[in-house]
Amino acid sequence: MSLPPLGPDVTQEFARTIYGRTPDGAKLGDLVLQSREDGVLAGTADRLRHRATVACPLGNLEFDTLLHLPSGNDPTPVVVILNFDGNDETLTSFPYEKIIQAGYAVLTAHYQQIEPDDPNPPAPGVRGLFPAETWGAVAAWAWGLSRLIDIAATVDRIDSTNVVALGHSRLGKAALWAGVQDERITVTASNESGCCGAALFRHPGGEDIEAITRRFPHWFVPSFAQYSGREDELPVDQHQLLASIAPRHVYVCSAEDDAWANPEAEHLSVEAARPAFPPNAIGYHLRPGGHALLEEDWLKILAFSSQALSQ
Repeated sequence: MSLPPLGPDVTQEFARTIYGRTPDGAKLGDLVLQSREDGVLAGTADRLRHRATVACPLGNLEFDTLLHLPSGNDPTPVVVILNFDGNDETLTSFPYEKIIQAGYAVLTAHYQQIEPDDPNPPAPGVRGLFPAETWGAVAAWAWGLSRLIDIAATVDRIDSTNVVALGHSRLGKAALWAGVQDERITVTASNESGCCGAALFRHPGGEDIEAITRRFPHWFVPSFAQYSGREDELPVDQHQLLASIAPRHVYVCSAEDDAWANPEAEHLSVEAARPAFPPNAIGYHLRPGGHALLEEDWLKILAFSSQALSQ
């Protein structure tokens, strides 16, 4: 297996070939507090819901956010994460109490409020609010993570200089692309992001370009599909994506039974990217089980992040 060499900056090549360029020109406008619950989670955190409005060149995008914030007055680092099934669903799917105990706030929004996960959506998302831009849905969700950082910066008790961007599966791909583009992100964490995420294209097994562009053509620039069955001809590979985040921190999670995400290719990608990073600035774990974001993943990501933020 011959991989493209690590280079000083391949971001534009990834934009041209796979994700599309995430445009500039959005500005956070109104942030309206919808509700507040103090002392939830055994008195250790406050729960706030906001309605955010982001002004874009062709109109406004509105979406709902959910924030869990440790009680007290000390500034706290924040995890920004898009969720799959709605903010209320995270009340049972995210281990909020353990996250708060680890000393982190969590700010989340539903990913389809940013951009519909549909090649022919009934209503446009953020990609319809920028003129003459070619960018895929993965890049749009990465844009959404950056807007969550904008929101976090308005909260007095959040230390917005210490940001963890986390994503699972397709949203892990988005977290990595956000980490490349947004230098405000201190730690970028992808959980089982697989093809077009942390996994190498040039390592066989799991999902490939043909499968992902056939099922999800809207995730990427249209021209990416031309590399179906031609992975060796790609001008880039995913270890270069990870390396583009250096010298900031990266953490990659895999699961033994998640063959579609190709855990071996994710691990090899981390090892190939490691020379670009300072010591201990890139981490990896492989756990038993399948394709899910589990409490175990959260706690290992947060342990890595706490070490990174203390440096």
